[in-house]
Amino acid sequence: MLDVVNPKIDHLGVIEEAQRRRRTDDYDDSDEVWCVLDTELEPKLTERMLAKAGINVRLALSTPCFDFWLLLHHKDHRAPFQAAGEVEKALKRVVPGWSKGGTRIADFVDGIDDACRRARAIEPEGKDHMRNPSTSVWKLVEFVRAISDE
Repeated sequence: MLDVVNPKIDHLGVIEEAQRRRRTDDYDDSDEVWCVLDTELEPKLTERMLAKAGINVRLALSTPCFDFWLLLHHKDHRAPFQAAGEVEKALKRVVPGWSKGGTRIADFVDGIDDACRRARAIEPEGKDHMRNPSTSVWKLVEFVRAISDE
């Protein structure tokens, strides 16, 4: 089962909602619950997210933001960002017309394998969540691909 939810709550609230769903919804022991979140370049927030997730919720974190994952679909980028806005500008340069509210899968689908490869090259374990830039969304992509092959 793949259930995508976009609650309008803060980072920790997203994880709390995932924990609640894990406890109360009809999940099998083998099911995984994932949250895709930004670190916002804030180490304390990231530590709190990891602690709150515990063992029941998996996190796909991007530093500084999810838009970095999208950027990797089009180009390799290793230089650090000072803020999420810099990632947005870089993404708009490679995907003219892109906007946060108007992300189209067609602009990124052909680059998924490249994004996974580039993200793994930056952080092969997907555990150094404060590495700037980095993303562990590739781990979620690999998980989804594995279960779809079953």
